Amino acid sequence: MEDKREKLKNFYFQIKDCMECDLGTTRTRFVFGGGSAFAEIMFVGEAPGKNEDLQGLPFVGQAGKILDSLLNSIGLDRNMVFIANVLKCRPPNNRDPEIEEINVCKKYLFRQIEIIDPKIICTLGKYSTQLLLNTDKGISDLRGKVFEKDSRIILPINHPAAALYTPSRMEVLQKDFTRIKEIMDAGYRIPPSCIKAGEIAGMEDNQVDMDKTGEQLGLF
Repeated sequence: MEDKREKLKNFYFQIKDCMECDLGTTRTRFVFGGGSAFAEIMFVGEAPGKNEDLQGLPFVGQAGKILDSLLNSIGLDRNMVFIANVLKCRPPNNRDPEIEEINVCKKYLFRQIEIIDPKIICTLGKYSTQLLLNTDKGISDLRGKVFEKDSRIILPINHPAAALYTPSRMEVLQKDFTRIKEIMDAGYRIPPSCIKAGEIAGMEDNQVDMDKTGEQLGLF
């Protein structure tokens, strides 16, 4: 049976020349993503930036250095996780993704998730969080809570770039990564009190605060 690595490699060759939206005409490199095909944790950002577009790799700029540091703080590195983006091509001048671009490109991300089948997906920022949780709520409403969708955990966290512009966000990111480690240490078990993705509209009544201890979350 074809293993995950071969499936992911073959999928890359199927889509690397994509021209389904106008970003195909302005990109330098198609940024598929990188890391382990067998990763138990997947990080999903928004779109490639300037450095990513030039190198064809995700999170290689200053935000990538912050992400590396946060991974190292919980005993991980890039070779142990998989990092991808909602969009595979850089929007000109780093503008926000457009809804039409997301709708064209999201199938590639969904296929990556299907192949890798991670136990945790950490959504970095607004666009990946809203896409994967199918909500229009902002990241500030969702960050710090744990969700369950398709039998896996989804953790919305701030984009590492936020710490570049607001250094106080680093403390929040460190808390988020501490929670990731708690879930890892608990065997990736889905907390019984987590929020089902389809229940986000009523979240105010049954929200789970990830700043509480792992015991309170039912992780231990």
